Amino acid sequence: MGVYALVKALNQGLDPDAPHSYHTRMDQRSQTAWAWVPNAITLSRCILAAAVGVWIWMSAPVSLWPFAAFVLLALTDFLDGWAARRIGAITPFGTFLDPVADKLLVAFALIALSALQNGAAFLVIPTVAVIARDLIATALRLVPSIDMPVSRLAKWKTAFEMGGIAVMLLALPTNLASIWGAGVMVIWAAAALSVYTLGLYVGAALADVKRPRE
Repeated sequence: MGVYALVKALNQGLDPDAPHSYHTRMDQRSQTAWAWVPNAITLSRCILAAAVGVWIWMSAPVSLWPFAAFVLLALTDFLDGWAARRIGAITPFGTFLDPVADKLLVAFALIALSALQNGAAFLVIPTVAVIARDLIATALRLVPSIDMPVSRLAKWKTAFEMGGIAVMLLALPTNLASIWGAGVMVIWAAAALSVYTLGLYVGAALADVKRPRE
């Protein structure tokens, strides 16, 4: 290697005798060191979902803090996915667990709200529909032979759930009946999407099972 090429390589932080640059190797080591972070965030979201559910049950009628906690935890949905993409640490476990964290947050919040309404049917029915759908969909994803990517409608369903719950949590301590009613309607819409998307998933799973294997 000529002197000019050697100086140029050193100025760029390259090892002239190695296939990868020094900075590239350091970046790879740094990414490996932080690879645990996205899954740790997702696991934390799962644990905090239960804590937020308890907080809703204890304080939602008299305080806006459960509303703030729910919204904040819902907004962190993008954080673990962004971190995984940013440091190149996307794993099958993280991909599976990320939507589970959302489902847990929704389930705990709906159960708490249903308990606060003394098990009123107008809230228990959509709650059961949403939770049953999520349990079945998650179970189907555990079957190795079934490929079930998250659909666009399923993402809308989650958005409806989060939005409806947030509206109801805002309405409880402020005694705004019109806002509460709007939140309940959104939850019913989410329940309808839950049943519909579950039908799509079950149909796709049955078709996948019946497909001949090579």
